[in-house]
Amino acid sequence: MQRYDKGKGREQVQVVSLEEQIAQDNPVRVIDAFINSLDMVKLGFKYAETKETGRKPKDPSDMSKLYLYCYFNGIRSSRKIENECTRNIEVMWLTDNAKPHNKTLSDFRKDNKNAIENLFKEFSMLCDMLGLIGKEMIAIDGSKFRASNSRRKTLTKNKVNKMIKHHEESAQRYIELLEGNDKEIKDQSLKITTKEELQEKLDAAQKRIEELHEIADEINKNGSISLTDKDSKHMSVSNNGTDVSHNVQAAVDSKYHLVVAIDVTSSPVDQGQLYNMSTLAAKEMGIKLITKDENTEDTIEDIEKVEKTNYENEIIKENHETCEDRNIQEHTEYLMTVIADKGYYQHDDLNKCFESGIRPIVAKQKNSTATGNEEYIIDKFMYDRENDIYICPENQILENISNKNSQQYSYKNKAACMECLQKDQCTKKDDGRVIKRSKKTEIYEKADKIMDENQETYKLRQQIVEHPFGTIKRSLGYTYFLTRGNKSVKVESFMHFLVYNLKRVINIKGVEELVAFLNSIILRLFLVFDKINLKTA
Repeated sequence: MQRYDKGKGREQVQVVSLEEQIAQDNPVRVIDAFINSLDMVKLGFKYAETKETGRKPKDPSDMSKLYLYCYFNGIRSSRKIENECTRNIEVMWLTDNAKPHNKTLSDFRKDNKNAIENLFKEFSMLCDMLGLIGKEMIAIDGSKFRASNSRRKTLTKNKVNKMIKHHEESAQRYIELLEGNDKEIKDQSLKITTKEELQEKLDAAQKRIEELHEIADEINKNGSISLTDKDSKHMSVSNNGTDVSHNVQAAVDSKYHLVVAIDVTSSPVDQGQLYNMSTLAAKEMGIKLITKDENTEDTIEDIEKVEKTNYENEIIKENHETCEDRNIQEHTEYLMTVIADKGYYQHDDLNKCFESGIRPIVAKQKNSTATGNEEYIIDKFMYDRENDIYICPENQILENISNKNSQQYSYKNKAACMECLQKDQCTKKDDGRVIKRSKKTEIYEKADKIMDENQETYKLRQQIVEHPFGTIKRSLGYTYFLTRGNKSVKVESFMHFLVYNLKRVINIKGVEELVAFLNSIILRLFLVFDKINLKTA
């Protein structure tokens, strides 16, 4: 006799519902309650409103639940999702035993790109209602995700040049054979027997050379061309060299490390994304940033054209000065703080942040000198704003030698440099060190001062913004994209980060508390609809 604790026989008939097989603290209940709390028509899902005639479509609520559940569990392929519908009890419970075909699943993602983006935004609003978004400080970073495009299908400058050389050599060979006297050409390597065939080969080679030159011109502008996914580019990926990728940008709120804004760019670097991501995050969090009134000057000019009395001009002047004073006062009080690494250190972005009331805590890029001696980098030269001079590490004064109309000022002291014993350590120029200063320098200095004053705050950057990327890549395994094109890839990213946020909120609040909160939202919606129906009745 076997002494094992065996289960019930597989042929045993059991009267049990799917509801009984799903525990009350199962995360699938949160997905169900979340989708049920949404207005699918308002979100813009296709077939959210059905017609009286024709074949019935799949319910977009069921499809959204299915996609969200599968992404939550690391399943993205439409064929794998289709398989889950026939073997996974949780999926059967979630979708009421719906079994969509993989083509239907694929089309759903393709046809509802904007709606899926709205799904992410709705969950962000839910997080805000739960008090999980601080709205005071965000951290921004980017990470490379491999594109659905092989290296072989990506053309670089060197690769195109080799292709051009190959076709030019082939064309030259065809020309030499055509210039021969024989009417019949026998070349076993080319498998050509007549001059007509040879001329066709030559025409094809010359046409291909022209196409490759056009591609080369485009590569000179954009760096590389991907034939399969045109929005992907060759990018540096950690310590693994380069790969064909997309640059995914994320803004993460500091309170509970929830992602509030996402974007996908083809640029291999993060420069130029600081202000873009800051404004996206501010918009999603409902923070109204300071904006310039572009119509102010036009309005003043129009008034002056109609009425040119001194009295009215004085009123206009007073109002204009009042607006300027108010803007200066508002700029001193920052509306939000943004933390980013040195990859985002760019003048235009920093300047826009200051103008919009955003405090950027951005690590500055390391300066260097021609001599390689860090004791004489530009940071070691102290600027005296009152006297408009620079004081070098050897306590010598460098004066402004530029005229007043210059866009960039030069500071120099040739006599002191010629006598300085450390000249060779400071510069390689024969006539001494020159320091350049422009309007951009003041913006950089302002940002550097903020960075120096907030070193401890900057140390929080990694744990805030790199945590989501680590979870998505390591825990969920989403290191590459299945779809192609910037818009489709962006939709995939929204699903990745929606799942991340969902996991975070479940860990923070718990399943039962979340389900109760979502059900209360559904109840309030029903009460509102009942009131509307009563008024119209």
